Amino acid sequence: MSISKKSLETQIYEDWGSNPESEICIALLNYLLRIPMDRSCHITFGSLKIAINNEHTDVELLKAVQYLCGDRTKLLEVNFELIENEENIFSLSKSDVAAARKTGMLIHPETGEIIEDFEEKVFMYFEPSYLVKNIN
Repeated sequence: MSISKKSLETQIYEDWGSNPESEICIALLNYLLRIPMDRSCHITFGSLKIAINNEHTDVELLKAVQYLCGDRTKLLEVNFELIENEENIFSLSKSDVAAARKTGMLIHPETGEIIEDFEEKVFMYFEPSYLVKNIN
């Protein structure tokens, strides 16, 4: 299924109007379209801030990113990882992170041990969805 860039831009402006989030979403759409897909599978929040030239607040950027991850556009996918150190990085499922936030405990995906202060070791990142490859 392909979708045109123009129709996405129209949808963004219909949804956000003249709010800053329109400009942010368009900038992030352009960013996703210009980076090579093989290098874009691990996009941090900091990378997204740079993509918009740090011209907007974190709150505005968060709203735009949430929108781009949502059902309406589905251009970004949220992922999580546990970073113990440079050599020990583990992918976490969204359900693992949700359960940890609810219970206050994260179970290590490899050892099964409870991770103390997991909030300091769990990081969110983004990946372009399959739809980005189908934008023309």
